[in-house]
Amino acid sequence: MKGPYSGLWFLLTVGFAIFFVMSAFGGIKIGAVELECSEFYAELTKIGTVEKADVMTATEGVLTADVETADVETEDVEEPRFVVDTMPQRILFIGDSMLEGLSPRLAAYAKHNGHKLYSIIWYGSTTKVWGNSDKLAKYIATYDPTFIFVSLGGNEMFVRDIKTRHLEPLKSILSQLGDIPYQWIAPPNWKPDTGINELLAENIPASRLFVSKDLTLARASDKVHPTRTAAYGWFDLIVAWMAENQDYRIKLETPQVQTAKPDKLEALAPPK
Repeated sequence: MKGPYSGLWFLLTVGFAIFFVMSAFGGIKIGAVELECSEFYAELTKIGTVEKADVMTATEGVLTADVETADVETEDVEEPRFVVDTMPQRILFIGDSMLEGLSPRLAAYAKHNGHKLYSIIWYGSTTKVWGNSDKLAKYIATYDPTFIFVSLGGNEMFVRDIKTRHLEPLKSILSQLGDIPYQWIAPPNWKPDTGINELLAENIPASRLFVSKDLTLARASDKVHPTRTAAYGWFDLIVAWMAENQDYRIKLETPQVQTAKPDKLEALAPPK
């Protein structure tokens, strides 16, 4: 059963609908009257418009952040120039009487880092003596070293015309070393030399030659050899230099003890 006002409500609803539609599409004329978009309609649609703008801004921010992150992730990382070989080494140490002070300190490093050390001291030896013999080749065959230390030059400080007379023996030593990584320790001058340091520098790569001539070292009673304590400090300087310059680096972390004994020590009488 219909109420007395149902017809009136129907007319009002239809009229409101027509008003809303015509307000949304401004510019519609009815006779001389033109209906414009009402503020009422604009307010109803305003909320959705603002939310859409906020979403676009947030999305742009996320995209920008993603791009920046991608740039960081794809940035080239410089590879280290040298890598330390942390495997246990078989170290051969050859040279003259300077090994008396250097070898015990190297032995401490060797034991602390898990290496084997074979030291050969040839008293009174020179690059010429070693280069003109087959001893180095024999020791290499015997111990199969993976790294070699050489300390020669102290007995050649005052040789005349050394660049000519000792060049070929030096080349012979380097040839016998072959592809085995090595570190040459130049003599610790106590007086100006006649060319041994130049000879070594001209034939040994800078990354494998430790120059000792400018060091200030306490000397033993002969005024030539460093004291034992000075020799230990000398070798510590060599190790520190190797960590920055040697082109084949082995593990040489600082030992807790000052000295140790090599796994093998052989002393040869001075050459005749």
